[in-house]
Amino acid sequence: MGIELAMVAPPRCVLVNVTTGESMECLLNPTQLSEKVQVNWNRLAVPGMSHQVLQFQSTGNRQLTGVEFYLDRFFAVEQPGEPDIMDFRRFLRALTVPPEGTEDVVSTAPSRVLVIWPEVITVEAVVSDVEFQYRQVAVDGTVLVYAATVTFEEILDARVTSESLREEA
Repeated sequence: MGIELAMVAPPRCVLVNVTTGESMECLLNPTQLSEKVQVNWNRLAVPGMSHQVLQFQSTGNRQLTGVEFYLDRFFAVEQPGEPDIMDFRRFLRALTVPPEGTEDVVSTAPSRVLVIWPEVITVEAVVSDVEFQYRQVAVDGTVLVYAATVTFEEILDARVTSESLREEA
């Protein structure tokens, strides 16, 4: 029974464009995940005091920094449907610019993305930066292997409290 469990592939990470509903399953799950949260403090200088007084201002948005997605054309051709690895690049690039037909200030922003990695994390975010590293290119210019390194920044529409974070699953 233990051998059977070892052969089952883990659930893949999926990215969903919240505006369009389009989803893109990752070819391979990232090998690591860094989660960063910054706490912002006002530093008050009181004359004659030996130190600065720290006054809480806010908590920064949670960031998933340097998430690396590895795409390999040789691996992709062995997968069901033979996914085009450049579709993933186009999907990520589309999350960096506003959608067509947006004109007012509120809607003229890139789409939000839902990052769903079962058993690991689910977060609604925006792409704050993306870098593509083309690691293997064929003689004809076809990209064979590349890595997309993305920083996601969480979008919150409701107040978060310390108690609600303690209750998270």
